[in-house]
Amino acid sequence: MEPETIHSPGEGEPKNFTQMISMFVGGLLIIIGLSGILFTGFAGMHLSVLYSSIIVTSGVLLFYNGYKNNTRDSFISCLTFTIFFGLHALAGWALGEPGTPSVGFDKPDPKLLVIIPGVHELGRVDHVLNTVLTFVLMGGAIDWFRRNSQKGHRQEVFRDIKDDFKSKRHHTNKPIRH
Repeated sequence: MEPETIHSPGEGEPKNFTQMISMFVGGLLIIIGLSGILFTGFAGMHLSVLYSSIIVTSGVLLFYNGYKNNTRDSFISCLTFTIFFGLHALAGWALGEPGTPSVGFDKPDPKLLVIIPGVHELGRVDHVLNTVLTFVLMGGAIDWFRRNSQKGHRQEVFRDIKDDFKSKRHHTNKPIRH
């Protein structure tokens, strides 16, 4: 019987493209989020403390999932944050109107989107960043999908993800007794 080896999550197989993208974008988001906490107008963006904290959290999740040796988790985090940043970019480009922000960079912006006044406002620079993040993270998700293109393997992975969510939901949804 072969002894079980314990290693850190970063050891073992070399990182693939999906994991490298996840780690790179995660590190970038951590830097942007921490800069936004210190300077709300960092790089012409509109970063409140709450939104910067969300950016730092997403960066930590992306970096961690890219660092550990589980490509499926890297794919899931890339896909999840592709959707998150993609929705922000789409809403900003489609619904943004000229206005003056109350958070961050305080110059008038031609594409200001106010989601929560004084807390979560996005301008044109934010939309550009969200668009770039969307395409980069989508590239990581597509790379994982391409590498796992064996017939039936993708369906098996999505079935595992769905079953995992179902099992967690059933463990937490217990009947309420009066």
